[in-house]
Amino acid sequence: MTQYTMNTRVPRAIPRSEISRQLWFFLRKVLQRKLISFDGPRSIKADLANIRRWGGLEATIMARGARQVPDRVALVDDDGELTYFEFFRQADRLARAFHQRGYHSGANVGVLALNGRAAILPLTARQMAGYNIFMINANASATQIEQYLDFHDIKVLIVDEEFLPRITPTARQREIILGHLEPEPVETGPYQGRIFESLQQVIDTADPQEKLPRKPHKSMHVVMTSGTTGLPKGVVRRQVPTPQGFASVVAAMPLERNMDVLLTAVLFHAYGWAYMGFSFLTQSRVITRRHFSPEQVLKDFRDYDVTMWVSAATRIRNVISHMNNHGIQRHDGLKLITNSGSPLLPVEIEQSAEKFGPVLCSMYGSSETSALAAAGAQELVDDPQLTGKIYPGAQIKIVDDAGNELPDGQEGTILVSCFDLFNGYTDPRFEADMINGYYYMGDRGYRIGNCLYVQGRDDDLVITQFAEKVYPIEIEDELLRDDRISDAHVRGVGDPLTGQALQAFVSTKHPISPDEIRQRIKGQLSDAHVPRDIIFVEELERGPTGKVIRTALPEPDEKNQQAPLPSSVQSS
Repeated sequence: MTQYTMNTRVPRAIPRSEISRQLWFFLRKVLQRKLISFDGPRSIKADLANIRRWGGLEATIMARGARQVPDRVALVDDDGELTYFEFFRQADRLARAFHQRGYHSGANVGVLALNGRAAILPLTARQMAGYNIFMINANASATQIEQYLDFHDIKVLIVDEEFLPRITPTARQREIILGHLEPEPVETGPYQGRIFESLQQVIDTADPQEKLPRKPHKSMHVVMTSGTTGLPKGVVRRQVPTPQGFASVVAAMPLERNMDVLLTAVLFHAYGWAYMGFSFLTQSRVITRRHFSPEQVLKDFRDYDVTMWVSAATRIRNVISHMNNHGIQRHDGLKLITNSGSPLLPVEIEQSAEKFGPVLCSMYGSSETSALAAAGAQELVDDPQLTGKIYPGAQIKIVDDAGNELPDGQEGTILVSCFDLFNGYTDPRFEADMINGYYYMGDRGYRIGNCLYVQGRDDDLVITQFAEKVYPIEIEDELLRDDRISDAHVRGVGDPLTGQALQAFVSTKHPISPDEIRQRIKGQLSDAHVPRDIIFVEELERGPTGKVIRTALPEPDEKNQQAPLPSSVQSS
């Protein structure tokens, strides 16, 4: 059987001088914005000692909060509130309990939990005890979960109780600990109690005399990709001494200390995890819920005077749609909305500005990288096509099909390197796509100076019968400008006559015919952008980052309004 690996197999092309430049750039921006407070030499000495012991991420950040602002609320979730002192104490006890049970020195711990303490506490305790953590995608199937646990020799699984039916008998051949508990047990034991102990029970029974290592094993953070079939990839995040990979976000966005942050981006992806960590670094209050709903988002905005909302494009769109449907014209108070995971459409930037003011910002990156480029709110308003500006520590090249670097303004394939580029995939059969030492992002775009413009995925590019390049995102943007359409997805498919054709999946609020859709696209864009198929769906199934789950899309048939291309297009 193939053995997993945590070894570094992806080299960084970025020179040390650029890493140092990024660190100083990051520190300068942090100090200018007064994002971090320093309490004098003793405090700095304690920070440095913790960085040497645990690294520069969650454990050190939360220890700092517990020391400096012990009574400030750190976390609000579905299970209540925790101050910085309470949070660090619980993470410390969890680390001691796991160390006592043998989960240390490179042991593997899996977490299948939605946003809340069941995910965040194990992420923090891992650095104290020295175990590796595997964050499992909540959309994974029972078979995928079973295979993933077995392949990675995961010794203990922390799982939200609602997911127990997905944990097969084979997957249960390890210690199971319940994260978030349901109001009533999903499964009961012989005494009508819960079959497995809860995470809180583990914390409460920790032996305070258990010694944690002075220099724990270097803990690895593994993110599970969103593959819909087969064994998903495990992305090994590189352990870093500082959060300097966040430099572009700090430079582009109006971050502050003591923010009230609503986190609706999921924690089992790198985007939500990164913003969570930086929110705690600024000693802010993080509000997060296990399940997303527009009603709850708006309630949390009001109840907690939220100033920053960390989300994804599809969830921003859902909240705006809810506001429109309920006659809510505007919500003021937000200073910042962040987006990542799926690109923003120009229409979404416009609608967000109408509802919340010009506060929507964007970040470009992936599970394998850090924040590679970021755009501030006014930058997006001024240039809605902009993906982000490139700052120190991220190196981005645009190359042609032969790997030759292209000049400014010419479209090609995006290659990157950065300070915290991932180590590699846990399955050695998967090699990272590298070209001349740079990681292949799978996207196409161009740059002008330090401005990056991402036009779409490499495999989204459609060459129409006009030999014209068309990116689905521009058609989706136009479709969503029609008040009758609530959601849309466009893709390229094979065509026996033209080689490739366009297929549009449309969810509607009010009646609209395929011909009306085609005429709108033709009039606003061009003949080359007109979809061959218009397929009406009740709802587009999307993953937590907003990407459409393509395997859930229906095939065109007479019922969902497949239609041939207009005759003028066929004869061209």
